[in-house]
Amino acid sequence: MSDQPDQPTDDELLALLGEDEATEDAFVVVEGSSGSRFHLLNMEEGRWFEMSLERYTEQYHFDNIADLQDLDRLLGLELLSYRYANWLLREADYDGNPFDDKAIREHKDKIDKEIRGIKQHMGIGRKARVESESQSVSDYLQDLLGRAGEFGVHRDDQNAKILNLFMELKKLVGLYQRTDEEERKELEVGLDDIFKWIVEIAIPEFDALDDHFRENQRMWIKDIA
Repeated sequence: MSDQPDQPTDDELLALLGEDEATEDAFVVVEGSSGSRFHLLNMEEGRWFEMSLERYTEQYHFDNIADLQDLDRLLGLELLSYRYANWLLREADYDGNPFDDKAIREHKDKIDKEIRGIKQHMGIGRKARVESESQSVSDYLQDLLGRAGEFGVHRDDQNAKILNLFMELKKLVGLYQRTDEEERKELEVGLDDIFKWIVEIAIPEFDALDDHFRENQRMWIKDIA
């Protein structure tokens, strides 16, 4: 392509997507996200295309065919921009032919502008990415504040449980102190009875409260990690 590229970008994309099997051997053929076949000029373009496709599909999730077709159009335009950037750097096309530098630069600028428009439409441009990251941070902090509130409620529940258990223990100890051995047996407030209450009632009740919180805590720590 040694002359001014005066074709519209749609025509250039159609050339990339050419279906002429008779001339297919002259190209490096790669497959786009929607199954479209791209006919590229050399292996370097092929490697660039496959790496770009992999990067987009890893970073973003495209659920329908329209998104995949948009992605293929974006990749096609980015491939053209990449091609012209290479030519401008080499100061010649892949075959070593000279070209109109000004025309190539203007045409590349037009393609780059269209690329920005498609990215904005697809929500994958820099502006959309910054907005998404800002929203993600906001959501994260809001969720973190909510979890902190839950932790505060848990501490209040623990304090209430400790106070109730302590008051019950104080009552048992008071009965022990005000009774003789026979009365302690009848009321079941001997030292063995009090120790049994601590082991079988007080500790399990406190642990149950703590275990319930820890289980929920594991879930929301995983959510915000």
